[in-house]
Amino acid sequence: MARFLLLFRPRVPQPPTELIGRLDPLVLRFHADVEHRSPAHLSAIVRGEHETLRLQLIADVQAKADGPVLELVLMSREAMGAGAPHTKELFEALVAIAAEVMPDLELVFRSDRDGALPDRN
Repeated sequence: MARFLLLFRPRVPQPPTELIGRLDPLVLRFHADVEHRSPAHLSAIVRGEHETLRLQLIADVQAKADGPVLELVLMSREAMGAGAPHTKELFEALVAIAAEVMPDLELVFRSDRDGALPDRN
């Protein structure tokens, strides 16, 4: 199972509903179908270019001592042993879209297999 993760920290603390609301342009641009939404959670389905590739996009706002953070997880059933190339390709698109539509959120990148942050300038 492939699992890639992004973590965003607002430069100024924001309430969970506002952080989840910031995902609306990302969901549209990423062509995701929202399945569930609450004030601090969002889950959506993304269909890959390959008929059989179905991905889950999950967003959660988590409380931290210095303010809430937004966590995005992209998962699929594609094998990580082979590097999950199709999921990784969509993950890289997700990173680019997120950087573009949420430029005021600081991106702290963490992933099972990826390296550097994209250039946000």
